[in-house]
This record gives sequence, structure tokens and C-alpha cells, in this order.
Amino acid sequence: MQINAVEFRANCFQILDQVRTTHKEIIITKRGKPIAKIVHIEQKDCQDPLLGALPDSGRTVGDLTQPLINADDWEID
Repeated sequence: MQINAVEFRANCFQILDQVRTTHKEIIITKRGKPIAKIVHIEQKDCQDPLLGALPDSGRTVGDLTQPLINADDWEID
């Protein structure tokens, strides 16, 4: 299904609900050319797959509250 951007703006929440219930994509057009696609997202698992993927792979060195470079060491042209 295609709709123009003006129609999408006027009926945004209704269109989003329609995509959620029907699982059918909607293409938004501007001046007859497609600019965006709205698709349903399956929510099988709400957890980020990368969360916790690299435990103990980094370390903190030094004081994180201090700048990395002293401002007096910079030369300004």
C-alpha cells in the first residue's frame, strides 16, 4: 500500500496501528516518489543481543573524570 506524506502526517497513529495489526508494509511517497517504508517489527525478545556479549573484554586505565590531554600541551597557530 502507498500513501502520500500529507496523508501519513494527518493519520500517523491510525496508520501505525494498521501496520501493527495487519503486518503489511506501507510506503510513504512525496510527489509520487517513495521516500520511506513502514514495516511491522516482530518483538520476539526485547533484550539487545549485544548486551553482555563481550564481558571482561576491556579495562579502565587512569581517572575517567580527567581530560586525556592537558590543554597547555596544545599549540594554536
